[in-house]
Amino acid sequence: MLETDTAFHLGAELDRAVNRMDFFRLFKALAVEHDSEHFVLVELSSDDQPLDLNRGHSLHNVSDVFLDSEAVSAKRDDPLVACLLTSTAPKSFDAATTKTPLIAQCGSKSAVVVPLHTAGGKRFGLILLRNRARPLHREVALIAYDASIVFQRYFEVVLSLDSISGLSRREIQIVSWTSEGKTSSEIAIILGLSEHTVNSYIAAILRKLGVVNRAQMVASALRNGLIS
Repeated sequence: MLETDTAFHLGAELDRAVNRMDFFRLFKALAVEHDSEHFVLVELSSDDQPLDLNRGHSLHNVSDVFLDSEAVSAKRDDPLVACLLTSTAPKSFDAATTKTPLIAQCGSKSAVVVPLHTAGGKRFGLILLRNRARPLHREVALIAYDASIVFQRYFEVVLSLDSISGLSRREIQIVSWTSEGKTSSEIAIILGLSEHTVNSYIAAILRKLGVVNRAQMVASALRNGLIS
């Protein structure tokens, strides 16, 4: 296939992707390629908590207005969430017969759910909220294939590195702001946390990275590619 015929999310940009913003663009391009206005890549928890679009390494292009609503807390008995938790096969849903906050709030006509997992056993799921009718099995299979390729690259260059450090997304945010010279009180304001909470995060980060102060923390994060 010629390079010009290759979808954006499967072409040269896939090889060049090195951070979460790059993969946000790739998953968004994947969604557009398959007639989907919204995508949600969510990391699944092992407990009984609702689906959290801000958890861990999740990526999505759902609006902030929706995130602020109660609908974001999709329960584990929600059909889309239940599929991610109980199935290893991709599945499509029709909006007319599927009652779920994600479809309803985004005004979509159908959804496709693709269960994914890392080599270390962490479970993820990709949800595409589509502008068109429920797709046929062949198209669902193509979506799952594309998703597996992009997700594999995401694991290789982002997820595997973060799992080595053991840092959560919030902890990486705090390290990043610290590298910019921000104090705990300034970071607290930026992230909407208390200063005590920020200091608790920093203490945990120091412990995980095996360092003793903030300067060493930033140096270690830079050395391991956790921040740039």
